[in-house]
Amino acid sequence: MINKVNSKLMNKIFLIFLSAVCFTQAQKYDVNIWGIPIGTAEIQKDTDDEITFNLKSKEFIDYIFPVDLEYYSKFDKKSYTVIENKKTTELGTEEQKYEAVLKKGNILVYDEKDSISLEPNTHSLLSLLVKIMNSPVDSIDTKWFNLESEGILYETRLLWNDTTTISINNKDVLCDHYRLDLKILDDDDKIFDKTDYFNELFFDINSIRQIWVEKWQKQQRIIKIAIRNNLVNLNLTINN
Repeated sequence: MINKVNSKLMNKIFLIFLSAVCFTQAQKYDVNIWGIPIGTAEIQKDTDDEITFNLKSKEFIDYIFPVDLEYYSKFDKKSYTVIENKKTTELGTEEQKYEAVLKKGNILVYDEKDSISLEPNTHSLLSLLVKIMNSPVDSIDTKWFNLESEGILYETRLLWNDTTTISINNKDVLCDHYRLDLKILDDDDKIFDKTDYFNELFFDINSIRQIWVEKWQKQQRIIKIAIRNNLVNLNLTINN
């Protein structure tokens, strides 16, 4: 009887450990502009309410114009409402750093000085990505969601295009393919005059944004992100 109990306990511990390892495994990406490899990126979801995104240029790019971006978001794990945002970026010789914290009354305060009033259930870019990974198609397709970035309020809508296969490391991955639309609601409280290139490209109203999400998996991964405007065609493709 004791052996059976110990066996069940060990099995449970192993499953918990295995799920923890799978949960914290980073999603790593190759970053290309117009098909030219320029860097790597990583999405790390350490807990069920925190996520970090990093993007760094390759060594040969660093000699010309080094890029090092890090975004962090803490959010409500049920509604995906933003609770805290942090950003640290280096672009060439320029640096940007801030921390934004949600206060009472749905007020998001940047560096304890600038603030913006949010609508209920407002997402950050990163919490939106988690929502996409965790949601079935019919719960997000054609729906509008509130989104905030650096003091600008948006509405965003996901449109399911199709189910398609992407080949990653000679393995076919079945994905739900979305287009992500944006429209500005209010930019009167814009916090910064400048932002980093990734943020600028993503929130450019003229950009075309596409996301491919792994299908039929308990822990769904974002397989590819493509963002394109008249000047830049940026692709992040998972490599692990």
